[in-house]
Amino acid sequence: MKNKRYYLSLSKEIARIAFSKKGENITVYDVEAKTGIFYYAVLINSVSLPHLKTIEEEIITKMKKQKNKYIIHRDGIESPNWKVLDYGGVIVHIFEPNMRDFYGLDRIYIDCKKIRWQKRNFSKRTKNKK
Repeated sequence: MKNKRYYLSLSKEIARIAFSKKGENITVYDVEAKTGIFYYAVLINSVSLPHLKTIEEEIITKMKKQKNKYIIHRDGIESPNWKVLDYGGVIVHIFEPNMRDFYGLDRIYIDCKKIRWQKRNFSKRTKNKK
């Protein structure tokens, strides 16, 4: 498996891809100490089944084209409300809010560090001159 820094970059990029497709409540957790299996978990809400599929396919496509990274395992192919993508050091959960609440992954990862994935936009800090 590649190093943790590589997977940190990958997890942030996955979160940004999901955001570009209007994914909601996107959270990246550093779960290495909790799981020992992977470094990061990315949790993403969708608003409908078509939206869920769009986010999933965009992540898969962009990871292939931009990072030459293929999923190791894909789960939930038949599920209408939860998909899981395994990228080795990063696991991605895309689900409807009711499923996220029901399974409580945020509660499981509550003691894990949240990772800032959004790029800072400093251009908004400029003041209006009169």
